[in-house]
Amino acid sequence: MAKKKTKRKTTKRDPETAERNKRIAIGTSIVVLTGAVFVGGAMGVGELDRAAAATIVNGTPEIKIDWPTLSDGTIWMPLREQENLHKSIARAIQGGKALSAEPLREAVLTLQGSGWVDGVPEARWTSDGTIELDASWRIPAAVVRTGQREILIDWNRVVLPLDYAIGESNQRFFTNVDAPLPRVGEQWLGTDLHDGIALLRELRKNGLLEQVDGFDLGSGAHSGSITIITTRGTEIYWGAGPGRERPGEQVSSVKVQYLREIYKRAGLLDGGMEYIDIRGDDIMVKKHSD
Repeated sequence: MAKKKTKRKTTKRDPETAERNKRIAIGTSIVVLTGAVFVGGAMGVGELDRAAAATIVNGTPEIKIDWPTLSDGTIWMPLREQENLHKSIARAIQGGKALSAEPLREAVLTLQGSGWVDGVPEARWTSDGTIELDASWRIPAAVVRTGQREILIDWNRVVLPLDYAIGESNQRFFTNVDAPLPRVGEQWLGTDLHDGIALLRELRKNGLLEQVDGFDLGSGAHSGSITIITTRGTEIYWGAGPGRERPGEQVSSVKVQYLREIYKRAGLLDGGMEYIDIRGDDIMVKKHSD
């Protein structure tokens, strides 16, 4: 999975206008939005529409999902996950009446319950009896390591329906998260992970993520004290989360500047050291022993 920031057609963060492949030719359209069924215009399905529906769809209708994409139009969701989601929706609407509200409602509920979308999706019939689905897709941000698995989460700490063996996710990781694993589609609670995501955002905003492998959120008496783990295995002791600095700690902007200077001088975020502490007025380092 790509680590760079994704931009999707249907997310609230990066809205883009997607071209439709098909144009609605029948005067009656049915849309499911925000959990309710709306019938637009002069709605009542008349004899003409019922006749059209009978000729358009026989059996389970075709499904078209507006998948989340990168800025270049590439769909980032794994193909297997796309297929599983498509099959789940197809099963839910099987046998539904063409141009009726019930298949749309079932498609929306299935997609909404998958854990992949934020809010309530939108579904509509097209003129040839296809069901089109749009959604605000949750964006993968990182993984949380728990046991022998890496659990994928979005930028709001919501658990997504994918997990991996340790080291297999190609995502930056968090370790030593206090709160237990929630269900898919639920937010992972805890101030420590909230602060960890805040630091991930801060480093991304400042272009300092390339050499970051993950974050240790601390345990026991050190819970909430974040350590950045570089791709070289070096520990950079950051301290409390951005905006939650403890007495004697530098603010986040100063710590970011420290990291920029280290990278500028050495070409390495960790400066080639084994350990760095950037919390205080002076940077403390530990060199590798030869």
